[in-house]
Amino acid sequence: MTSRIPVAAPPLSRRSLLRYAGILGLGTAIAPEVLAACGSPAGSSSPGTAATGLASVSLQLNYLENVQFAGTLMALSKGFYKAQGLDVTVLPGGPNIAPEPIVASGKALVGITHTAEGAQAIINGAPLTIIGAAFQKSPTCIVSKASAPIMAPKDMIGKTIGVSDTNMPIWTAFLKVNGISPSAVKVNTVEFSTQPLADGQIDGLVGFYSNEPILLDLQGVPTHAFLLADFGYPLVDDIYIARTSDLANPDARKQIAGVMAAEALGWRAAFADPAATASLAVNDYGKSLHLSLKQQTDSVNAEKALVVTPGTTAHGLFWMSPSTVAESVKSLNLGGTKATASMFSNEVLAEVYTDGVIS
Repeated sequence: MTSRIPVAAPPLSRRSLLRYAGILGLGTAIAPEVLAACGSPAGSSSPGTAATGLASVSLQLNYLENVQFAGTLMALSKGFYKAQGLDVTVLPGGPNIAPEPIVASGKALVGITHTAEGAQAIINGAPLTIIGAAFQKSPTCIVSKASAPIMAPKDMIGKTIGVSDTNMPIWTAFLKVNGISPSAVKVNTVEFSTQPLADGQIDGLVGFYSNEPILLDLQGVPTHAFLLADFGYPLVDDIYIARTSDLANPDARKQIAGVMAAEALGWRAAFADPAATASLAVNDYGKSLHLSLKQQTDSVNAEKALVVTPGTTAHGLFWMSPSTVAESVKSLNLGGTKATASMFSNEVLAEVYTDGVIS
């Protein structure tokens, strides 16, 4: 039977973990204390067979088990991994969990991470390849109160914007592409909380289009939000990563293709029934998070426009077209992440769709 999501691992600073991973090069091993901080998953990405005859592997998320990972939740619930011959353990992430060293060490077969962080890990020596992108259009947005809306980047000048430590590279690049001096906008460091905006401590917040605006609206704080992608900063997000060496291993590659096939089927099922998907997050996999059913349902609906595009309709979910990759690489470089197109590959997705793993 497909494994349930276990309790999150003890925290370790994501930035320090990525830096530590870069020092180690991630080419051979990660120190035991780092692996301990990452947690010990019940599954493993090394070839193995569960008692059921299914191959045991792990999928590492970059955040907690909510509908940001709608496809994963539905794949678990509907047995899509099992149908691919896999017993998948899904490992929750969070602000202190870095998927890159966990995947690079072999503790997870596939990981979901943010694009800038995945690319930077590769630059630091992580032997990883980006094999797909859930969000073809980054959900990163600037959220403000509808009573004092920030309508465009220029409206941020003279204002105070909440930016998390994780989002600083994106923030820096966004200012640059819009010709705004960093000194023209005051930044308050916030970590995944809408309260500073609700309380009026800040004028705007860098958040996820399918999360913070909906949360605030449901709290009785009407909002306005605009996507960074609509103002000169196109970028894919929630990318899938795997070890480059596993892509060259026929058995591991087949398992990776199975994970991606199940994820795609899961996202299809999520968009077909947003309410059921939200219920899984609220009442099952993310029960301990005390999520709002209304918010989670609205989030799934908001995500569809970011996941389903003409390109993915033509080629399949997660497909990264040459133009999409080129735009993402340009945006990453603006933020100081020296990404290249060679970090991205559709080879696994080509097998999933072209070779009939799923139709």
